Amino acid sequence: DPEKKALFASVTKRIDYSPKLGTELHGIRLTQLTEQQSEELAALIAERGVVFFRDQDDLDNKEHVKLGRRWGPLHIHPFVAHNQKDPEVIVLDSRLSPPTRFNTNDSWHSDVSFEPAPASFSILKFDEIPESGGNTIWSNGYELYDDLSQPIKTLLEGLTATHSSDIFKLLVQTYGRKTFGKLNDSVHPVIRTNPVTGWKSVYTNPVFTREINGVSPDESKWILNYLNDLIAKKLQYQVRFNWERNSVAIWDNRSTFHTGVPDFRPYNRRGVRVTVSGEIPYFDPNSGTQAQ
Repeated sequence: DPEKKALFASVTKRIDYSPKLGTELHGIRLTQLTEQQSEELAALIAERGVVFFRDQDDLDNKEHVKLGRRWGPLHIHPFVAHNQKDPEVIVLDSRLSPPTRFNTNDSWHSDVSFEPAPASFSILKFDEIPESGGNTIWSNGYELYDDLSQPIKTLLEGLTATHSSDIFKLLVQTYGRKTFGKLNDSVHPVIRTNPVTGWKSVYTNPVFTREINGVSPDESKWILNYLNDLIAKKLQYQVRFNWERNSVAIWDNRSTFHTGVPDFRPYNRRGVRVTVSGEIPYFDPNSGTQAQ
């Protein structure tokens, strides 16, 4: 249902953060979604990039896992520490400070893009938040693609990139950190089709994309620096979420990038994330765009 009537029947308030990215829904209990509402919410997340919820205090680890499984198999992170009882739940606690931990603040990325079938949705809930600061920012890969000139679109549509877990391998070598699975490298198209919307998105990111394949090192660096600059610096592609305790964000990694903001010291924050594994990324030249 393109109008998502079942989902919006329960919504008491909708706040769109920008015309194309980010929506906050009030009145929804994520633990009580019907099958139809769950399907419509998945479509909304793919269209809007990220959807926010407040006051989800009953979304404990068990319900968090159950929600993620509605949309596909869950990813078990090969490096980030997780709860032994619920290995699909990873804990993001600012007290686990670098250098032995990869810090996701101030580093734009799409979750686990180094996997052969990377994340579709990520579901993040914070149960402890700082008194101030600690926001998360998302950037819109659809709009980034749409604003490129046609010659650059044509160039990028013919290219693939290698995504690597080098950052984690370095921490293993340097500090002897243990791993929980294989640290993969994978090749993905630079422009990716989102299978839910059928829209094209840029699919490279500053953290995990090592190189563009089939071009010289200098050309690879130029292309990635250009795209990374657009992700980080184009404010019109971005929305910013101010966390409250028991807030939840669900986003589509196939067409967004995100970063935490490292501005909350001396306070701490603690959240838990469940990550849904998606399909092997592909590019369909006949797919549409968000702008259409």
